[in-house]
Amino acid sequence: MKILSQITPAETMLIKDCTSVQLKDLMKFTFMDLLLKKVIEIKEINKKSHSRDNYIRTYTYVISGKNFNKYQPKNHELIYLSPFIKSPSIQILFKNFIKMAYDTSNGSWHFKKSTRSNREINPYFKQSLLLNLFRLNKLTDNGNKLRREISNYLNEIDKNIDHLLHNDKKKGLELLLRIGGNIFLLKNLDFQLLKTIDKELLNQQKVLHSDTYDSDSDWWLYVEFFEDDYMFDSYFDSFDDTLDSFDSEFDASGCSSCDSGCSSCGGCGGCD
Repeated sequence: MKILSQITPAETMLIKDCTSVQLKDLMKFTFMDLLLKKVIEIKEINKKSHSRDNYIRTYTYVISGKNFNKYQPKNHELIYLSPFIKSPSIQILFKNFIKMAYDTSNGSWHFKKSTRSNREINPYFKQSLLLNLFRLNKLTDNGNKLRREISNYLNEIDKNIDHLLHNDKKKGLELLLRIGGNIFLLKNLDFQLLKTIDKELLNQQKVLHSDTYDSDSDWWLYVEFFEDDYMFDSYFDSFDDTLDSFDSEFDASGCSSCDSGCSSCGGCGGCD
């Protein structure tokens, strides 16, 4: 399904569930996708918090990745990439980076609007002043058709991927490469199993796909993810912890309910 090689996980999620998909999930999978493409990277630095500290502590920073300069960002990705566009060498403490992105997103409605404005999926959403006024996302008839096709296609991959990676790695890997960062939306994908795939097979698939896709496509950036020995799972866990802590702080500040007067139409902009 070619469109899945062209759209990000956030775009896919918005098409699959444009009414109730959560901002937290859209942001999380956008971050993971950019990490996968090595547009951004994680850097850990061991140092003392101050000169009198007796302990060396590990600090996690987000930095621009090796593919940052050649990557063309989509509208919704700019909440993460804007700081690096202004200052490519900047290093941002991970928790501060997530908080900054949350602030830049301007809440769920604005982030969804930014995501659906991308040219690959914009035609599948209805456009009207009334929908904007009531902050609603509605799919066109073609959009609903695409939603069903994407759901069926991903469900079929999810159903078979474990079997394929054990018994037909070549076919399994080809399917994964074709959907890019949407691999994160698969429930049955074993990332540790991916790390055991022979690198020669990966290189063969890279050559195969170079004949299949346009040379200026970024599909090949995903391959490097499988060649990376770094155990990045802990980052995803810390991402959840970080967002959960911000949710708690957000609730404590009195912005947990739209009855508080700070709904998405103003104030903190954080309610759906």
